[in-house]
Amino acid sequence: MSTGAAPSARIVSLLELADEDPTREELEQYLGDPAPEVRRTALSVLSDTAEDWAEASPVFAVALTDEDPAVRYAATKLVRELSEVLVPGPEFDAALRCAAAHGDAVVRLEAIDALWRHRLTTVDELLDLFADPDVAVRCEIVLGFVSLDALDALARAAHDPEPAVRLAVARGLGSVGDPRGVTTLIELATDPEYLVRAGALSAMAQTGCSDDAAHIAVSALGEEAWEVRQGAANALSAAAPDEHGTTVLVRALGDRNLDVRKAAVKALGAWLPGRPDVRPALESALSDVDATCELMPG
Repeated sequence: MSTGAAPSARIVSLLELADEDPTREELEQYLGDPAPEVRRTALSVLSDTAEDWAEASPVFAVALTDEDPAVRYAATKLVRELSEVLVPGPEFDAALRCAAAHGDAVVRLEAIDALWRHRLTTVDELLDLFADPDVAVRCEIVLGFVSLDALDALARAAHDPEPAVRLAVARGLGSVGDPRGVTTLIELATDPEYLVRAGALSAMAQTGCSDDAAHIAVSALGEEAWEVRQGAANALSAAAPDEHGTTVLVRALGDRNLDVRKAAVKALGAWLPGRPDVRPALESALSDVDATCELMPG
């Protein structure tokens, strides 16, 4: 169809073609149409009708760097939504790397997301990208580190000036669950931002809570922010039972915050096999109808 026709007419023609299961070649003129709205519609049609995903996948990656913001936004959504069916290949990979250097932070974020989700990147490449000025992009790169179990890279990212990035690191170390990550979590557990401290403490429930970490967690049970107190109780659930920890956890059963009380119940429940003396305190918590104390082991 001639591009001399109005964009609306070309879109009508494109939608009619969609009913015939068009090939990529048949969609080419629409994917390269001078009107952004036509190119955007063509991407949508391709996402609905593609059968050869090895052939179609590069189209979406290339569209990430389209000159029009609306087309780029449509491409970012499709690259994420279609992640299960997109097929990596030289053209796809190269287009993602081009997009990872784009001036639009949303494009960079989605390109980096696709790179690590498709196992197309390395720790060194992600470290180079970590200089990105956008906080959300750096948080996405942290997820890439997590996908690669890159503890050293996560330790470096823990010194990021933005609390959101440091929180992403804390949560990421919990997802990795490697006991070697506790060293970084101990640093983050004393972070100036209370949500970072809370995230680091909670992550220790997955990595294990060393004696040094447990000492910090015991102190954190006295903090003002309930999120930190909850995180501290979570951390102690993975610590070795001791007298001081028992005392503060029993005290936490009376915390004014429901989530802290629930976390204390879980922690003391985890300690029960080695500290049967905590059973009376757990049994007394049964009167707290909100703390789901049925989690206490029998």
